[in-house]
This record gives sequence, C-alpha cells and structure tokens, in this order.
Amino acid sequence: MAAVHARSESYEAKIAEGRTAIAAHQPERAARSFREAANLRTEEIEPLLLLAEAYRVAGNEGPAILALKEAEAISPGNDPTIQKQMADLYRRGGHTEQAIATLVVLRDNQQLTDPELLALARLQARNASLDEAFKSLEPIQKARPDDADAKVVEAEILLLKGEELLAARLMDRLITENPGLMEARMLRVRYFLNSGFTAEAEQDLLTLAKEDAARPEVILLHARILNRLERPAEADALLSKLVAAEPTSVEALAMLAETKLLLGQNKEAQGLVDKVLRLRSRFPRALYVRARALEAQGDKDGAVENYSYALSSDPRFAPALSRMWRIHRDAGHKMEAMASLEKIHFIGEASLEEKVALAQMYAESKIHLERGRKLIDEALAREPGNPDYVSIKAALTDAMPKKKKAKGPIILRGGR
Repeated sequence: MAAVHARSESYEAKIAEGRTAIAAHQPERAARSFREAANLRTEEIEPLLLLAEAYRVAGNEGPAILALKEAEAISPGNDPTIQKQMADLYRRGGHTEQAIATLVVLRDNQQLTDPELLALARLQARNASLDEAFKSLEPIQKARPDDADAKVVEAEILLLKGEELLAARLMDRLITENPGLMEARMLRVRYFLNSGFTAEAEQDLLTLAKEDAARPEVILLHARILNRLERPAEADALLSKLVAAEPTSVEALAMLAETKLLLGQNKEAQGLVDKVLRLRSRFPRALYVRARALEAQGDKDGAVENYSYALSSDPRFAPALSRMWRIHRDAGHKMEAMASLEKIHFIGEASLEEKVALAQMYAESKIHLERGRKLIDEALAREPGNPDYVSIKAALTDAMPKKKKAKGPIILRGGR
C-alpha cells in the first residue's frame, strides 16, 4: 500500500511539475514531466493530452499528434476531446484537409459546440470548400436564423465567394444592429485593409470602445494598419506598450520586430526575432521578418529559405505567401506564383493588386476563367475603365468556351 501511495504522489507531483513548467513558458521541460507521469500511470489519458499540448506549445506538431494517438489507443471509442485536440494540431501543422475531415466526423455526430461549428465553417471557407462551409453553419442558422456570430461567418464566406457587395451589406447591417459585436467589426476592418482602404480600416478601428481597443488582437491589427500607412513610429509605440505588458507574447514580439525593421533598426529587429525563436522555434512571423531582412541585404537565397521555413510552419501565412509569389513570378515560375496567389485569395488575405495578378495569370493560362472574371470585375468596380483591367477582362472573356452553333440544315416552319 505504501508503494502504491508513493507512486500516486509521484504521479501527481509530475503533473504539477509539468503544469508549472508550462506556466513558466518551458514546454520542453513540461513535456519531460508529463511523459514521466504517463509512464507512471499507463492507463490514464490525462498526461498524454497534457504532453500533446506541451509539444504543441513547443512547436513540435509531429510528436504532439503521436501523443494523442497514444491516448486514443487507451480511450475506448473515438473520444471527442482527443479528436478535437488532434484536429487543432493538424490545423496548426498546416494539414488543413486532415483537420477538416476530423471535424466533419464530429459535426455529423453532433459533437461540436456552436463556436466549434463556426470555426469549422471558417476553416472550410478558407480551404475553398464554400458549400461545405455553409453546411457547417446550417445547424446554428436553423435553430437561430438571426444568430449574429453565424452571420459574421456567413459574411466571411460571401467575401471568399466573391460576393463582395452582399458581404459588405451584411457586415454593415451587423455592426449597425450590434455595435459591440467585435467579430463583425474586426472582419470589416480586415476587409478594408485587404481591399486597400487602409485609412478607412484605421477609422473603423478607432470607433471601438476603450476596453476593446486595448485587447491584444486589436493592438496587433492596429499596428499592422499603421505600418501599411507608413507610420511605423506610431506602431512601435503601441507594440512596445503591449510587449511591456506581455513580455512573452510571440505575436507582439514578432510584430515589433517587423516594425523595427521598417524603422531601419535592423539590430533591434534581429534581437527580437532571436527572442521569439527561443520561445517558439518555428514561429512564422519571426522567420518572415528574418527573411525580409535577408532580402533587403540582397541575400535572395537566404530569404527564400526563411520564407519557406515560415510556410512549412504555417502554409497559410499570408505575408510569406505575398513575398513568395513575387519571387516565383520574377524567376519565371508562373505555376508556383499562381499557387501562392490562390492560397492568399482563398484565406481572404489577397490585396486588390494580388487579385488582379491572379486574374491575369488565369487569362494567360486559360484556366479558372469564371473565377478570374469575378476577380477582375471586383477590380473594375473600384476603377471603372482602367485599361489594364479592361484588357484582362477581354482576355478572360475571349478564352471562355464559345457556345456551339447548331449543325445541319435550318428548317423553317410556318403556317399555311
């Protein structure tokens, strides 16, 4: 009995030790403690779930998935908790199709909460599965047709579908009816930003209540807008305050590094990048900032290598994709450039310039012509008569299949 009691105390001690290490931002040490706990109680799935989370925080998605599969072997049936955690790891590791497939099974078994259904719909929409995205919204919209959170996701799907006018009207209505609905406001701000209406994006953000404006995700978006407006000194001031409040926030540190680079403070930027990579070894924005610095120094090979590292960590990381499609285009690799542009478009991060570039590539390659028409029509709605846009639309129209004319003699029928 004494041995069993000692073993139990040791197990609890290892779990507590691991939790303390996670709180101290030491995921590798936490993983060792959770593995030792799992070895002490091989019938328990808790230490394996914690082990998977520690690996995830450390950026080691592969071992995290293996830990979850180990937990799955212990737990009878398909435990929804394990499946959800596995789907999250697949998503973070860039295995979007596997994440969606896992979540769809849970959706069809009615094992997803409303927020999880909304997250699945977003993921499907950004993976170009628009009909499936609407299907994931159905349970919520059938139960509550005017659910505001579901309407926000619907607006995002409409944007990705190319129904910009419908999406804009829906966003405006949601914000008018629900002024405090942060998701709707943030979606419209991102829409303005990606569409080139950067000043309007900032103005919309400035209407937020003081407590909402102080949220980290809002500060990060505001800094991104300020950098786009070529006001990096203001972004630096915002981000420095955020980093002082949250010194281990990799998002804030990496955005500050990017801002320092824009200010020409390369040494400070590199120091921040190194700090981020110590905290999260494969954090995409830090790798992206390093790549931008190398590109500015004329080291194109080093830049491409680091952009590739960023995209191996997150294949949907838009800033790296935005640099890579240009590099591919300049090198004459048209299909690779097109693939990068399509990824940016499908995640809803494409600028007007990028939508036009993609439409032009479709026209030249004579593929996805209808999608290209939608993209160039959107550009023409902004700049009617732009000769480049008109030319691209004409090329897309000319490349579209022509209706076949009827063959054989024409028989005229008339009354007597």
